[in-house]
Amino acid sequence: MRRRWRKYRREPVVSLWQSGRSRSERTGERLRVGMTILAIAFVVVGLRLGEVAWPGDTDARPVHAAKEVPVRGEIFDRHGTMLATTVLVPSVWVNPADVRDPAKLAAQLSAVFPELSQARLERRIVAGKQRGRQFLWVRRHARPTRAEAAMHIGSPGLYIQDERRRVYPQGRLTSHAVGYVNIDGRPQAGVERVSDRTIRKRPVHLTLDLRVQYALRDRLQAAMERFQAVAAAGVVLEIGTGDVLAQVSLPDFDPNDVQDADDPGMLDLGTQGVFEMGSTFKTFTVAAALDAGQVQVDSHFDATEPVKIGRHTINDYHPEGRWLRLSEVFVHSSNIGTVRVAEALGKENQWDYLGRLGLLGAIETPGLRTAHPRLPGAWGEIERATVSFGHGIAVSPMHLAAAVAAVVGDGRYRPPRLLRSEPSAPATGALRPSTVRQMRTLLRQVVQHGTAGLADIGNYEIGGKTGTAQKVVNGRYRQGARTNSFVAAFPMSAPRYVVVVLLDEPKAAPGTHGFATAGWNTAPLAGSVVAGVAPILGVPPVPAASPDSDALTQVALR
Repeated sequence: MRRRWRKYRREPVVSLWQSGRSRSERTGERLRVGMTILAIAFVVVGLRLGEVAWPGDTDARPVHAAKEVPVRGEIFDRHGTMLATTVLVPSVWVNPADVRDPAKLAAQLSAVFPELSQARLERRIVAGKQRGRQFLWVRRHARPTRAEAAMHIGSPGLYIQDERRRVYPQGRLTSHAVGYVNIDGRPQAGVERVSDRTIRKRPVHLTLDLRVQYALRDRLQAAMERFQAVAAAGVVLEIGTGDVLAQVSLPDFDPNDVQDADDPGMLDLGTQGVFEMGSTFKTFTVAAALDAGQVQVDSHFDATEPVKIGRHTINDYHPEGRWLRLSEVFVHSSNIGTVRVAEALGKENQWDYLGRLGLLGAIETPGLRTAHPRLPGAWGEIERATVSFGHGIAVSPMHLAAAVAAVVGDGRYRPPRLLRSEPSAPATGALRPSTVRQMRTLLRQVVQHGTAGLADIGNYEIGGKTGTAQKVVNGRYRQGARTNSFVAAFPMSAPRYVVVVLLDEPKAAPGTHGFATAGWNTAPLAGSVVAGVAPILGVPPVPAASPDSDALTQVALR
């Protein structure tokens, strides 16, 4: 049989088809050895088979019109572990005009590729022959052994050509962060899409730490199952640099075998999902009021009765029914008290500080692009009140992580980044150092004495804030459906990392006494994440009787 091979520019990628010494050797040794090597490589990286491509009339193309796909650089994590690479794989096609017996060829090919419909393949070849078509895919990204078997059919008009295929050795573990390209090599999501121009030119290193990524995903998955949540997301952020060490969204997908681009599991909730974050937003209300000088740590606020604004009534989950100090408003997560703090702050200041903390716009930095926050249509009295405790405004988990990093770090906002090989965006001032010190203490007290006691795992000096919000579905709050979040920072005496976790529609579970609020699920989840990643990141536990730990809680808040 006369074999014809597509001629491609040789690129620095793995090839199945290398030139041999003679035609007979190319037919035998080259195919057998080359295909065996690639088959082993596929097993190592867990590569799934590609899909059968059945182009319509508009997709059929003459041989000379096949387009080159730009070679893409490899993608690595911060320590050099490979996350994406490119290999050359065999794809089988026919020139219908040269096929003498469509029925026979269709029968032979369907025997090699059992997933193919013999009748459908025959119809396609016949239709192509009648229309003078010269190109029809039979099987793209075929197994090497099957490609060899197809060539042994020996039919005129049957060809094999090399195609570049993107391979993701880590599979689901980094699917949302890294993203994927489609069967034609076009970037569809993640850093593959956001940094497409860069990746076309050279290899890139991400800020991800694969060890931290695994620890975060493992714990999110366990919590999602335990609390029967419909989805989960998490972020681990390095405060001093803005580096994203881990970014997980569940459900996820296998980037080596993308079946349906519209599947819900394809949405990266960490960057593209926006949620009302509930009481975690009290962090920004209190920090802004302190920084603006509108309240003091010893200020008191009337929480004796619900707040009524027009036809709206704002109450507390566990009403204290008394005047509360600022620390009590925050530690006991009082909606009423927080609304009073927002009244003192004023809506102009509120808007200004939310902007300083990056909560009013999309994040666009090297390798990373988030959805735009969902903001109130107006900014009146009721919006000022509800935004103060995290309702009426929706942001992504990545927004929340970056904003809290500024609150507990050095008071400067650093846009998070995912592409380590590109320079960071400049940091901008958000809060005074004195405000940062006060917020560190308050966040630590929430874990020690407030709503997040179950987050205090492993003596890692965790500080944080719970968030329980009614879920918005089609523009309305769904009764009984919650989105729970928790933002943690550690170690609070000198914070280095922020962890954000989110559970979508969690349920009560054994041991939660029928409760499904954040203190019972996302708080212990965040604590377990910290306990899992702290040793990896070189953060030692603080002895229980440590003077430094005691001193942190004694900062004057009275």
